[in-house]
Amino acid sequence: MKIGLEIHFQLKGSKLFCSCSTEGTKKDLYFQRKMTPTMSELGKIDRAAEYENIRNRNFTYYVSDNSCLVEADEEPPHDPDMENIKTAIIISLALHCNVVDYISFMRKIVIDGSNTSGFQRTGIIGMDGYIETSKGKVRISTVTLEEDAARKLSNREDHVDYSLDRLGIPLVEISTEPDIVDENHAIETAKKIGFIVMSLNNFRREVDSIRQDVNFSMGFGRVEIKGVSKLSMIRETIKYEVKRQLSLQKASEIINERGNIHISDFINVDNIFVNTTSNMIKKAFAGNKNVFAAKLENLNGLLKKGDFRLGKELADVTKNLGIGGLMHSDEFPGYGISETELNAIYDLLNKGANDAVILVLTNADTKNSLKNMISERLNKIINMSLEETRAAMESGETRYLRPLPGKERMYPETDTELIEIEDNLINSLMKNIPESMDIVISKLKNKYGLSGVESDALLNNNLYYTFMDMVNVYEIPKTIARILLQDIPEYERKYGIKLGNEKVLKVLHIAHNNKWERNTIEKALEILSTGKVNINELEFMEELKTLDYDSINDIVRKLIINENINEKNIIPEFRKQTKESFNPGTVMEIYKKLKRSI
Repeated sequence: MKIGLEIHFQLKGSKLFCSCSTEGTKKDLYFQRKMTPTMSELGKIDRAAEYENIRNRNFTYYVSDNSCLVEADEEPPHDPDMENIKTAIIISLALHCNVVDYISFMRKIVIDGSNTSGFQRTGIIGMDGYIETSKGKVRISTVTLEEDAARKLSNREDHVDYSLDRLGIPLVEISTEPDIVDENHAIETAKKIGFIVMSLNNFRREVDSIRQDVNFSMGFGRVEIKGVSKLSMIRETIKYEVKRQLSLQKASEIINERGNIHISDFINVDNIFVNTTSNMIKKAFAGNKNVFAAKLENLNGLLKKGDFRLGKELADVTKNLGIGGLMHSDEFPGYGISETELNAIYDLLNKGANDAVILVLTNADTKNSLKNMISERLNKIINMSLEETRAAMESGETRYLRPLPGKERMYPETDTELIEIEDNLINSLMKNIPESMDIVISKLKNKYGLSGVESDALLNNNLYYTFMDMVNVYEIPKTIARILLQDIPEYERKYGIKLGNEKVLKVLHIAHNNKWERNTIEKALEILSTGKVNINELEFMEELKTLDYDSINDIVRKLIINENINEKNIIPEFRKQTKESFNPGTVMEIYKKLKRSI
């Protein structure tokens, strides 16, 4: 098993090839396009572009308040933003890459509608680096800087809507060699690479600002799994892909034993369903669609039985063609189709014991393309030639998207000049290289006294620099770690209000000036989380005033008279006696001292 990663990070500020902001929202203005593949300089059409052309989709682009004529492809790109280039160089240096002498942006053909121009601009910044992991070095093949794609809004049968707010946002892509040995190693590698980028000030800290693609091979060809949105999903995605490919290998062996496959022509079987009770088929007829049936020789029991799921592999093809669904004989009887209707179809197609039958609800224009694409897909599976691009799903599963793109999709960008990277620029950026994840974890443990669990949690939740800012205000690291990892998440869940770092920092400034203990800070943050109190009122609230030593001593002395007071209940009983804040440690200290003196 070989695994590699391609990790994409958005940068904030201005877009890569214009001065529009990276932040914006969709407007009601729109325009429409249709994409056509073109030949590369090699005189060939990229196979992924060819596949998209078969899908024959139309695209609508909604203009955003952070887009201009560059995003609409009505104006040439401006000079690339130098701050974004500097950031990509810093990342390259942190990953021990060799920075290129000249940046030459290339055009990468993409006609799925995600770029209005039909291509994506991308330039290599660094090459041949590495990152240290617990299982050895993982080589970094390239660090590139490219423009992000448009954001998909909706996807109908033959039409996709996009927003231009994301198109052109600078995107750093870090690609590793296939040096990753398993799913846990993949997560570790992604974390370490991610920490470097997220340490930089202009990393765009939004929900969709990081995307991971996983390159995976079990010896049957490279599978590129796109859009793994969470680190935790890397593990599930790889596990699923291992299970899927092993299942396909078994299915391939069975098919070859049976004598290979053949897919018949799709036959219109509308007449069989004239009086059908199937709601799905009646709905298709109402939408002016037809029912087509085809026989798949030697596939009976392999479309959906046990671990076999070839039906899902074929359904992915129909979905990509805009066909709502695919029904097959391993699921029949089902979908409201009667035994009489099934027998009529089986007789018409001369179905044998080892054969399967599929039904699709579509129009006549797509049936020929569908047969070719299903036949091609089945042949690849039978020959275990599984190289392709797949999409990661939230469930951890993957689904077929398109063939893997080839070298034919790349050609030089003619609208931008070469950018020379001089030594003095690289030298000036050396001081900005962030510390590695291993160094930071060591610092959190040794300098700030945090546990390994606390240190990992701060990094995994991208809270390290927030932690550092807060420790500089309130110099008790353990308290800050508790506030960030436990208190704030708890209050957000409880009251549904996000405080934001600025408000928390202001509370910590008040705590520092008034010598508040952790207990008082937590109470102040919870009060603020209710949304009922202005932050400027906190300092003067009666319940946030802190009891001094003598006042605590008096309350504890009174409580000790009660014989039921012990070390386990002294703190909750003390809380019942006062609304003011106090240090639980001081209460316990006084309690033990007084008990010894009795």
